[in-house]
Amino acid sequence: MLVASDQALIADAVRAALASRGHDALVVRWPGDARLPSPRRQVTQPAAVEVGLLLSDLDRWSRIRAATLIVERVRVPWVALTTSPRGPAWGGLLAAGARVVLPGATRLESISELLQAVVRHEIDTPEDERLELEEAWREMRARHDEVAERLSRLTPREREVLRLMYAGQSVARIAEMLEVAPATVRSQVKSVLRKLDVNTQLAAVAAFDDVLDVFDGRTVHRLPRPLPTEQTR
Repeated sequence: MLVASDQALIADAVRAALASRGHDALVVRWPGDARLPSPRRQVTQPAAVEVGLLLSDLDRWSRIRAATLIVERVRVPWVALTTSPRGPAWGGLLAAGARVVLPGATRLESISELLQAVVRHEIDTPEDERLELEEAWREMRARHDEVAERLSRLTPREREVLRLMYAGQSVARIAEMLEVAPATVRSQVKSVLRKLDVNTQLAAVAAFDDVLDVFDGRTVHRLPRPLPTEQTR
């Protein structure tokens, strides 16, 4: 059994709890966490790994991206627990290949039984629910990619101005911090609004917030596309 979480302490605690119930559990590395072994190295004997348990809040795009990468690349039946409300993020995991997504408040006793049921192929997400959530995911990802593309068109100075706007700074304060004239900042703000195709600073800040954790001033990282299923190959 594999356990993956963006919170290393939670992953280890869940692994220990499952081990106390007789499960042979291993913690795999969350993408970006160099403290744990890579999932690719952990799963050297696929036949010995029957199921995976993934735990994440899925409250930021970077977490959704990492979770979908794990599910796509480590080919075992995955059960995901998340505090994210039922919606697009659930669809992202299902599209990546997760078998079941459940609320994070699910009790450990129920999780243990569920994992065993998944191994026995006794449980899966209903097809109509899967299709609904995956469609919500595709729509959300399309909106995200569109905003990310627009953000990538900003110049370094425009990005800096947008970040300061996001931090709540006024035009006058931004001008003071950047040591330029307020008119220069107003011109840059207008350029930001035009490139993001929005009419107000509030809308620009909202767009920035939507992709904040994957926007680093140089590169906008797109979310991974689901691997083709047997039906679409």
